[in-house]
Amino acid sequence: GWGTALDSAEGESADILKKHGAKHSAAGPDQPMAAAAERFSYGCFESGMSFNAKPAAAKDAKAPILEQRPAIHDCVRLRKPKPGLLKEGDVGTVVADDGSDCVPLKVQLGESFDYYDYADVEVCPAAVDLAPDGDRANQEGTMRYLTSKLNKAVVPAELGSTGLRVAPVGFGCHRIEDTDIHKDALRLAVQLGCNFIDVAPNYTNGDAELVVGSVLKELIDSKKLRRDEVVVATKVGNVLGKQLAFAEDVAGMTIINDNLRHCISPGWIDQELTRSLERLQVSCIDILFLHCPEFEAKAQDVDMACVYARLNEAFQHLESEVARGRIAAYGISGAFHPLRPTDPQHLDLHAVMAQLPDEHHFCVIQLPLNFAEAPTHWIAHTPRDADGAALDTEAAQTASSLFEAAKQYKLATMINRPLDGIYKETHGVLRFSSLDSDVRSFSELQLDNCDVLEEKLTS
Repeated sequence: GWGTALDSAEGESADILKKHGAKHSAAGPDQPMAAAAERFSYGCFESGMSFNAKPAAAKDAKAPILEQRPAIHDCVRLRKPKPGLLKEGDVGTVVADDGSDCVPLKVQLGESFDYYDYADVEVCPAAVDLAPDGDRANQEGTMRYLTSKLNKAVVPAELGSTGLRVAPVGFGCHRIEDTDIHKDALRLAVQLGCNFIDVAPNYTNGDAELVVGSVLKELIDSKKLRRDEVVVATKVGNVLGKQLAFAEDVAGMTIINDNLRHCISPGWIDQELTRSLERLQVSCIDILFLHCPEFEAKAQDVDMACVYARLNEAFQHLESEVARGRIAAYGISGAFHPLRPTDPQHLDLHAVMAQLPDEHHFCVIQLPLNFAEAPTHWIAHTPRDADGAALDTEAAQTASSLFEAAKQYKLATMINRPLDGIYKETHGVLRFSSLDSDVRSFSELQLDNCDVLEEKLTS
């Protein structure tokens, strides 16, 4: 059924071919001609071999599951989206294979059938009947999702004492706006296995939470994601932009400057959490961070002793929110070391833990760590002065690092500024992600300064 070039040629094309010695095949020009798709498979010219060929396996070794050529009775799923019966996430069964090079596989899903090339599908585990989806992430769901998405070499991180599993890199939403490209970025990240989303009410004036809610609802409604597979974290504390409209007459509202206030009082937590749940379109937040509670000590009438007292009150309220089912756990996102002399306010983890009830759901701390703010990783965790010197030098000799202390308390540690550095009194923020571009920095630091910082850490 293949014939020759001359068998299918007509007119001047046939004349040219005959002039160059082309011949008809034995069956002649009237035989049924094969379609191009039956002659060649996609990618065969690049590889120099048939894409449909079964890969050779080492002796006595089983081929990796993604390299197996589908066979009858195998469960399969799409390698990448394409029109047809199978949608992303569906698992069908191969019921026939006619061996041809043109859609040889007959795949069944439910009572329906469709046909696919070997290159269209990959062998996968059989579909499992799952329990109904819940209102929050759980250990089984997060681990199942990461197992299906991440390369085996990527080890999921355990989120403290919660038992939840998350990808090593989360999706931070500080600059997320309500645009198609930002929604696409979030959608792609989640579908590639990034199952920790970190947002806050003040990020892009509330738009970030709206975008997260919209994208998650879309993925869940299309069955590309379950709610129990993704960890959603938001925050409460910083009050600016649109939030200022709700800040009047709220008990415990601290005025930092004309454009920024801060509050972690029970009344503010209650109303801010309500708005976040609405924007995110969920009924439960997996982790609610108290956002930079040390900021309140910037006010003239608030010191760190007052901050810890307010944390105690906030923790009691957060336990009531856990009981109500509106949050599953909580933590703190803030500074545990002086940022610089003009921003010396910082938390002591031991003092924070002393404010918690005996039975609590405090599970994670979040802090900046980057080339410009690296000492937190190794220096002793103890209260310090504005220049970063330990207040009790003797205690500092035996104190553990912040990360060691967090581990002792069974807390997860998360980094919220791996690529944005604040270095001492240097003006602005250094973007470590853009060092070779014209917009590499909004800081006084230059490339040679960055080289020095990096060399100090790596030599």
